[in-house]
Amino acid sequence: MKKVLMGLLMASLALVSAPARANSKLKADFAKIYADEKADKEFVDLVKKAGCWVCHVDGEDKKKVRNPYGKSLHEMLEKDKFPMAEYKKDPAKYADRLKEIFKKVEAEKSGDEEHKTFGDRIKAKLLPGGNIKGKKDE
Repeated sequence: MKKVLMGLLMASLALVSAPARANSKLKADFAKIYADEKADKEFVDLVKKAGCWVCHVDGEDKKKVRNPYGKSLHEMLEKDKFPMAEYKKDPAKYADRLKEIFKKVEAEKSGDEEHKTFGDRIKAKLLPGGNIKGKKDE
């Protein structure tokens, strides 16, 4: 009986954790697009250090609490009806489509007076959604 319950528990955990794996793929694709070998080393290091906090807020439930950039990206993925399950299986197949979505989100307002859009923040070598606490940079 214990083995059956343990098996069910493991299967449940696998299903629950699937979106997190998809987000780690998104994190990697963000880095490929914005923090590749041609990018400024300081920004590359910032993106690597930030990790999940490019879209989420540190200290919160990282699966649910998104910073402004993460919210815009999530909304754009939903609006596009982006096939997350298929993307997880074959990210290369959806690379161009995802890049288009990232570019659309770049044009969204960031809420930052100095850097009006998320793209402006990225060009200024800042995390698009604010610092890892999801707040404007000091």
